[in-house]
Amino acid sequence: MESTGSPLTLLRMTARNLYRRPMRTTLTAVGVAVGVVAIVSFRTIGDGLWVSVAELIRFNDSDLLVFQANAAADILSTLDEKETGEALQAVPGVRRVVGTLWHVLPVEGQMFVMLIGLRTADMGSQRESLVSGRYPQADDEVLLGTLAQRVLKRGVGDTLTILKEPYHIVGIFESGNVFINGALVLRLPQLQRVAGKEGRVTAFQVFLDPGTDAAATIAKIEADHPQLAAVSSVEQYSKVDQGLALVDGTVWAISLIALIIGAIIVANTMWMSVLERTREIGVLRAVGWPRQKIVCMILVEAAGVGLIACALGCAGGVGLAKLVSRIQVADRFMQPLFGVTPFLQALLVAVLLSVLGALLPAWRAARISPAEALRYE
Repeated sequence: MESTGSPLTLLRMTARNLYRRPMRTTLTAVGVAVGVVAIVSFRTIGDGLWVSVAELIRFNDSDLLVFQANAAADILSTLDEKETGEALQAVPGVRRVVGTLWHVLPVEGQMFVMLIGLRTADMGSQRESLVSGRYPQADDEVLLGTLAQRVLKRGVGDTLTILKEPYHIVGIFESGNVFINGALVLRLPQLQRVAGKEGRVTAFQVFLDPGTDAAATIAKIEADHPQLAAVSSVEQYSKVDQGLALVDGTVWAISLIALIIGAIIVANTMWMSVLERTREIGVLRAVGWPRQKIVCMILVEAAGVGLIACALGCAGGVGLAKLVSRIQVADRFMQPLFGVTPFLQALLVAVLLSVLGALLPAWRAARISPAEALRYE
């Protein structure tokens, strides 16, 4: 062994130490990987939800969505269709408003599906999304999203039952939004009757005149009508539904707990490794390795464990996210978004916490003197 260690020698020593106990290294990495799985899977699912909500706000190129203020969740919002519609239409800069009713009902007697009620005239603006067939013109006709079509295994010309009433499928549409793709569209008066919400809607799509300031319009609507809450972006959606914020909080809470446990596992492993290699570390000190280099070696080993954990965790996280998104019911509400950010976050957290977990063992290793090492049994 050379008396002066080059960076290559340090890396070579680190790699040797990791491979010397492959089972221990793997099990330690798996402990950290659990947290990485949580970050990647929940983060990609959460990002997919954020994108879907953003697309929902902009569905049909609407500028705003208006809900009942202080509703526990967006789907629980209930507004008077005529009164609220007229009030919104009177707001300066508002070109058009479209009332929509969202409701969840059992289809085919057992499967709960989102139903969307729209007036036939308002469905025409979605013509670019029609894949086949036509829009409903009668109360016993229904339009299926492509995802609902796949789940229900029905097509144009088939029938299905909603609350024991038969409906004829007259069209299939594609919206680009996982929520809406998993839904059924009925004529608004029919869904209001079936849901027991005559004259009520869940939300209004608001279309503004060109050049109208959306933020100023929202302020005007909410100031003049305190019972209403308007949103134009996903960041404002917490006004009508706390679900996205709860998802984010849950992601970080679960991930933090798992990663802290992983860091403790790394600390325990590296401490045992230092004890087992007391003589070796003493020899390295005797041949000229400074304390800083001993510390660096232990920390680089821990970082290596973090990198292995990141690779294992990212693969597991992608698999878990895909698995969850394919579960019945969940597949109609979530679609993971595999962007770069979740993987960078996973890499940073896995390596950082592995290194933090190794700080105490590294400090212990740096304090080992050659004389102490020679006496160590």
